[in-house]
Amino acid sequence: MEINSQTQLCCIIGNPVEHSLSPTIHNAAYDNLGLNFVYLSFRVTDVKNAIAGIRALGIKGISITIPHKITVMPLLDEIDKSAKEIGAVNTIINNNGKLKGFNTDYKGAIRALEEKTTLTGKHVVLLGKGGAGKAIAFGLKEKNASVFIVNRAIEKTKVLAEIKKADILINATPIGMHPKTEESLIPKKYLHKNLIVFDIVYNPKETKLLKYAKEAGCAIVYGYKMLLYQAVSQFELFTNHKAPVAIMEEALLLCLNS
Repeated sequence: MEINSQTQLCCIIGNPVEHSLSPTIHNAAYDNLGLNFVYLSFRVTDVKNAIAGIRALGIKGISITIPHKITVMPLLDEIDKSAKEIGAVNTIINNNGKLKGFNTDYKGAIRALEEKTTLTGKHVVLLGKGGAGKAIAFGLKEKNASVFIVNRAIEKTKVLAEIKKADILINATPIGMHPKTEESLIPKKYLHKNLIVFDIVYNPKETKLLKYAKEAGCAIVYGYKMLLYQAVSQFELFTNHKAPVAIMEEALLLCLNS
């Protein structure tokens, strides 16, 4: 990659961002297509000043991660309808100083799930109602799936009854993420072989919940797939080029498996 005066800058902002795999995924795609782009990560605490800097510097595309997905919204000039309904933005396009926000998280999740099944008419149990949970719920409802959202206030017996009749179980919480890799919200004995189990946690690649699901005979969807496909949507918004999905996936898996 040669950086010169014509190089377009894209980035991810959040706090923390040191763990982010987005630079690896996006830069692999730029290299593969020979695009004069570079993607960096910036640890940001003051999102208002960061957005002013993005405008001033002409940064082309921005990925937004925790904790700025909601607080960034009033700082933008325009917000895509889907992102507005979800109530969170994870992607910004800078068009000559005019900033427009999007949400590609739900697209990533839905594309990952649709590799395994059609979603129309499916009954889904969704663990977690944070930012990721809200995005996934929005995408599922767009596909005419029925969604039972689990939060801490709902009785365990009710949750287990819903899982028994569910087609899909999704963990949209951080439970099971490194370093607490031995944790799972759902014990193995409550999983049945007709379930598709999707865990959005991608580090480790195979969480405790996914191990339980495999042992119970369930089909599984890895969390890295959501990360990959939301990045694919971002890449295409940033560059107006078709994303080299296989190259991006290869770069991501190389990181996760190392």
